Amino acid sequence: MISGKKIVSSMILATLLGGALYANCDVNKGHNKGDKTHFSKDKFHKKSENGHFFGIFKELNLTSEQNEKIKKIIEDSRKDNKSINEAFTKDSFDKDKYSKIVSEKRDNMLKSQAEVLEKSYAILTPKQKEQLKVLLDLKAEKK
Repeated sequence: MISGKKIVSSMILATLLGGALYANCDVNKGHNKGDKTHFSKDKFHKKSENGHFFGIFKELNLTSEQNEKIKKIIEDSRKDNKSINEAFTKDSFDKDKYSKIVSEKRDNMLKSQAEVLEKSYAILTPKQKEQLKVLLDLKAEKK
């Protein structure tokens, strides 16, 4: 017969493991990892320190029209991105194709980011542009 201590120990272990698995699952898609969040299809989220530049745009009190325009700019910039999934088939993996796709993504990333920033900056009002400069200067001072 199983002793009471073993049953209690098993229940505690199961509870701890269940809690750990739940905490590690993708329920919040990584959005509560400290201060860092990401751009989603619906909203701009702040990402701290060395994160995405667009988090600072949230502090500019953008109008809903500006938000929509910037969202569209970002979505359009992502349309041409190849997926690494193209390197996989049902039963094989093409290492050369994968390397080529990753290399192209890396090469195009900075150019694409610069274009997105340029187009997004053009949408800002003069007051927002001034505020952006102040925020960037403050951020630079903190580093």
